Amino acid sequence: MLRTVRAKFLGVAAFFVVWLVVATGFSVIQSLGINGDLEAVSRYVTPVKDAISDVRARQLEQISLIDRYMRVVENDGPSAPLLNGLEIEITAKQTQIEQAFRKAFTFAALGRAQASDHFDKGVLLDLDVRMREFADVSAQFSLGVERLLGRVGDGDLIDAQRQENMVRGLHRQIVLDLRNEILLLEKYAADTVENVSLREDFLIQAEFIMMLAAVVIGVSLAYYMAHAVVRAVQMITNALNSVQSGKLDASLDFKGKGDFARLAEAFNRMTRELRVRFRMRERFGKYVDPKVVNNLIAQETALETSEKRVMTVSVVNLTGFDWLAEHTAPEKLVDFLNDYLTAMTEPIAGHSGIIDNFVGDRVIGFWGAPFCGENAHAGHACQAALEQVARFNALKTKYADLIGDHGLDIRIGIATGEVVVGSIGTDKSRSYTVVGDCVNYANRLEKANRVYGTRILASNETAKMASADVEMRDLDHVVLLGTEQVVYLYEVLAQGGQLSEERRDWRRKYETAMALYRDGSFDQARPLYEEVVAFDDSDFAAQLMMNRMERLQRREQDREWNGTWVVRDPYERRDVES
Repeated sequence: MLRTVRAKFLGVAAFFVVWLVVATGFSVIQSLGINGDLEAVSRYVTPVKDAISDVRARQLEQISLIDRYMRVVENDGPSAPLLNGLEIEITAKQTQIEQAFRKAFTFAALGRAQASDHFDKGVLLDLDVRMREFADVSAQFSLGVERLLGRVGDGDLIDAQRQENMVRGLHRQIVLDLRNEILLLEKYAADTVENVSLREDFLIQAEFIMMLAAVVIGVSLAYYMAHAVVRAVQMITNALNSVQSGKLDASLDFKGKGDFARLAEAFNRMTRELRVRFRMRERFGKYVDPKVVNNLIAQETALETSEKRVMTVSVVNLTGFDWLAEHTAPEKLVDFLNDYLTAMTEPIAGHSGIIDNFVGDRVIGFWGAPFCGENAHAGHACQAALEQVARFNALKTKYADLIGDHGLDIRIGIATGEVVVGSIGTDKSRSYTVVGDCVNYANRLEKANRVYGTRILASNETAKMASADVEMRDLDHVVLLGTEQVVYLYEVLAQGGQLSEERRDWRRKYETAMALYRDGSFDQARPLYEEVVAFDDSDFAAQLMMNRMERLQRREQDREWNGTWVVRDPYERRDVES
C-alpha cells in the first residue's frame, strides 16, 4: 500500500509509463502487421502477378504469330520467304515467356522465404510450385511449337496441322490457368488492402480509445489525489486557524500511516504541548504579568539576560493604610485590599504596562519596549495613573462606611529614565523587574505628593514625552539636600484635551505666578497665587509657594535667588524627598 504522497505520485507516474509502453507496443505490433501485409503484396505478390500477366500476354502474342504463320503456310506454301521471319519472332516470344516464368517463380520463392506467414496459407500457398507447374506446361507448349515448325519445314502439312491443334489446346489451358491465377492474386491483393484499411481504422480507434482512457484515468486520479490533498490541507489550515484563534482543543485525524497521518500526529502533539503551556502561562500569569511571560516565551534569551533601556516607572502608594489595617476586621480588610489592588493593577495592564511587584499596599509598574512603543511609554503611564485615581475615587464611595473620614488616598510618582530591565536575582530565585535611579526617582516623586498636596507627580522627562497625551502643570523646581541636581516636578491633571477652560485659566495663572516667583518678582506673583487659591482652596502647592516667598523675603536662603528652591534642612528633605 502506498503511504507517502511521493509514493502515490510515483505510483501514478509508473502506471502511466506502463500504460504508455503497452499502448506503444500495441501500436507497433499492429503497425508491423500492416507493414508486413503491404510489403508482401508490394514486394512479392504484385511482381508475381505482373510476371504472370506478362506470360499471358506473350502467350497471346505467340499464338497470334502461330496463326499468322499457319495462314502463310496454307496460302503460300511451306517455302514462303515470310515464314523465316515469323519463326524467329515465335522463338523470341517463347524466350520472353520463359524469362517471365522465371521472374514469377523467383518472386514466389522469395515470398515463401521472406514472408512465409503470407505464403504458407490461402491463395499464396504453394504459389512457387504452381509457377513451376505453369513453366512445365509452357515448356510442353514450346516443344509443340518446335514440332509444328519442324513439320512445316519437312513439308508434312498434315502432321503440322495435328501439332497446331495440340498447341492451340495447350495454349487455351495455359491462358485459362494463368487468367485464374491472376484473378486469385488480384483478389488477394484487394482483400489485403481492404484488410489493411480495416486494421488501420481499428488501430486509429484503439489509439483514440487508449488516449481517451488515459485522459479519463489521469483526470480521475489527479482529481482524486488533488481532492484528497486539498481536503487534507483545508483540514490542516482550519486546525491551524483554530489554534491561532486560541482553540487549543483542535485536532487532526488522518487514517493510515502516510505523510498526513504523521503530520496529524505531530500537530496533535503540538496542541497537547500548547495546552500544557497555556495552562502554565495562565497559572503563572497570576504571579507574573502575562505580557512578561509572553515576552520570555518569545525571547528565550530574556530569561538569562538584562539590558539598559529608557523606560517609565510608576509607584502607587495608599496613604492611611496602617490605620485601616489596625481598625478593620481581617475579612473586610482583605476584601478592600483585593478590590484596591485590582483597581490599581488593571489600568497598568490596560495601558500596555507591566506590573512589577507589590510592596504591602504599594504597586509598582513600568512601561517600555517591547511591551509598548519606544516613545509612548510615558503617555501610557500618565493615562494609567489618571485611571487609577478615578477608580480609587469610585472605591472610596463603595467602602465609604469602612474608610469614613480617615483620609485614605493614593499618591502616584512617575519617572522616565534609564533602567536595567531583565531577569534579576539569584540562581534559585529570580524576578523580571527594573532597577536603577529612575525607580528611586519615582518613589521620591510619590512621596513628594505629600508636600505639595497632589496625587500624581511626574518627572521632567515624563512630562516632555507625555505632553501630547495628558494635561500637566509645571509645579516646581527644587534642588535636593546634598546635591546640585535640579528636580523638575509636574502635576498630571487630566487626559489630553479634557481640561475645562476654568481649569486652563487656573493652570495658566499658577504657571505665570511660578515664572514671576522664579524671577524674584514676589509682589507680582502673590496676587496670582491668591487667585489660584481662591479658585481651588485645596491647592496646597500655591499656599506652599506663598510661604516660601515669605521665607525668601526674610533671607532664609543664604544665596542669591535663582528661581530654584534649595532644600537645606532634614525637615525640608523629609517634606520634599521622603
